[in-house]
Amino acid sequence: MQTKTKVVSLAVAAAVTFAAAPASAALVNTWDYSYSLEWITSGPGAPTFVEGLPGGDKGTQVITDSLLSWGGTGDLQNPTSSSVNRSGLEITGSPATGSVNTGDSVTTSAGVTHFNNPIMLQFLLLETATLAGSLTLTPTDPAGSQQSPITFELATSFTETPNTAPCGFDVETVCDDIFIVDMGTDPLAQSFSLDGIMYDISFMAEGLGPLDADTCAAAGEAAGCSGLTTPEEAFTTANFGFQITQAEVPNPAMLTLFGTGLLALGAVARRRNKV
Repeated sequence: MQTKTKVVSLAVAAAVTFAAAPASAALVNTWDYSYSLEWITSGPGAPTFVEGLPGGDKGTQVITDSLLSWGGTGDLQNPTSSSVNRSGLEITGSPATGSVNTGDSVTTSAGVTHFNNPIMLQFLLLETATLAGSLTLTPTDPAGSQQSPITFELATSFTETPNTAPCGFDVETVCDDIFIVDMGTDPLAQSFSLDGIMYDISFMAEGLGPLDADTCAAAGEAAGCSGLTTPEEAFTTANFGFQITQAEVPNPAMLTLFGTGLLALGAVARRRNKV
């Protein structure tokens, strides 16, 4: 019985310590952030291209950490500059900096713009690419040290559609191109600890969203895929952002009640030990 009393007493002490711990840490109210995006240019996540039609000129491909471009000659940002043009996916507004409060979400200027220009399908066309993101937070209220970067990678795929009807899915023009982004939860929800307080980070993108089943099928994806579609001779941008929140912790009142219950249990054990 003496051993049980010691075990219960240790449990009570641990519960009381746990209940008191959150009160000693200061919640960060405001953060400065730096948010950056880039394309992976080498290794397993490097861009891949597919032959649109056999034979003929395959065009040129540009692969940098900020631009993926394919097609023939012409100005990427001017769809009327040439009958043989280029399309591309360009990272814009990166790195983005600013300030955000705990509990708030922010859409940054860092994004991906799809330049959809008419091009010949004989060119090599973008098939897959990997988008990498990095978020660095620095506490400003109260002030603190810059935190280690929080990073993620998103697998993407691209479908350059023929400009002939029928498209097989709802479109604004004949036919919208499809940019798919794997918005799986694992890379987009992360946590970190600072001074004993846990914070949750959720990454998001304004302009990306669920696509209908027909559009997913046209891109060779299962129903429920996410991404965007861009009409011909149009530019479409998805801006990336995040939300920072304090991770849910047990209610202090419940912890106190739990500790009180263990204290009572310890008292009962001591009385039994005297019998």
